[in-house]
Amino acid sequence: MSKSLSIPDYAGLGIQNLANTLLSHFGAVSRGPKLKLDLDLDKRVVLILIDGLSYQDLIDVFNGQLQVSKLYRLSSVFPTTTSTVLTTLFTGLSPGQHGVLGPNLYLKELGAIVNTLSMGLVIGERDGLHKAGYDLRRLFPIKSTIFEELNALGVRNRVYVPKGLSGGLSRITYAGSEIVEYATYYDALVNAAKFMNEYDTIFVHIYITTVDSAAHKYGPDSEETKVVIRETIDSVIRLSRNYLNKSTVLITADHGHDEVIKGIRANDVQELLRVLSVPPYGDARAIYLKLNAENSISDIATLLEQHNIRGNLIRREDAINMGLFGEVNRDIIDRVGDIIFIPSSGSSFIYLYKPDNEEILSFRGQHGGLSERELYVPLIQV
Repeated sequence: MSKSLSIPDYAGLGIQNLANTLLSHFGAVSRGPKLKLDLDLDKRVVLILIDGLSYQDLIDVFNGQLQVSKLYRLSSVFPTTTSTVLTTLFTGLSPGQHGVLGPNLYLKELGAIVNTLSMGLVIGERDGLHKAGYDLRRLFPIKSTIFEELNALGVRNRVYVPKGLSGGLSRITYAGSEIVEYATYYDALVNAAKFMNEYDTIFVHIYITTVDSAAHKYGPDSEETKVVIRETIDSVIRLSRNYLNKSTVLITADHGHDEVIKGIRANDVQELLRVLSVPPYGDARAIYLKLNAENSISDIATLLEQHNIRGNLIRREDAINMGLFGEVNRDIIDRVGDIIFIPSSGSSFIYLYKPDNEEILSFRGQHGGLSERELYVPLIQV
């Protein structure tokens, strides 16, 4: 394997461990190892997730000037993508257990590729599976979320998300919680403080998208993204200290970004579909390839080499043995196909299901892969 690829930590210094620490803290049974860190949590906990914020970029932007109580480096999961991370964070399960293994996923139960963020067919409408009558809990084997466990213990909880993000994946990750759509994250923090002051024991989650949006459009190395990181962190910390000073405030992220110089349109790779049983799926930097019966990994390697496309090809069994997905449920792990392709740093590999969606090829920041910048995220205790 390339030295540029890191392996997620599911044993004590990762996102899954943070989830199980929270479960245990509130009196629920954990689903795996807890964090090997002392967070000293209060009965009131606010978990703020800033989408797209890598540990490296946070350190680089603040250059030693970040004044917080505690700062740790945590491992995300694989793939390093929002739908997979959020499902792990709010169930305590590894990706290999819950089955949300990327933003675009082939489900043989449906015979189709599904967008796990919208929970609809990849060329369909948001909430399409729900509207069609599918039980998401049968497609993704999740017994309960953190929020459902807290409800059973009598612990109040609430989730704040940007307007328009309820439904879809939220039906799984936030099941059991009251979902409040906010106008800006400023009002979310103030509203959360008012709500939390009514209870002695409570858990609140706030999801913020500013950094991810900037990094996708301009790239993580851009001045625009650096400004967004600084302003978002500064304001979140300031408002937390002003309004949430009676609670434990934790700030983390789901993944970082790789600076993309070359976005490769997979549709243009001649004969690619000839060796695959379904089009490529997964994420821009973690692509799943499901082979035809008569083809092998060497056929894919030859094809990519002919088009001068560089990266790492990993067989599914090797990925499992390396621990990329954590503990694995064999009933759902075949969703990753036969081969995982991780493009070299600086490139993405995207199959366009919609002809008018070419804007994604121009994104300067992408994620899903296993570079340190994509994999490692901060955990801040304000």
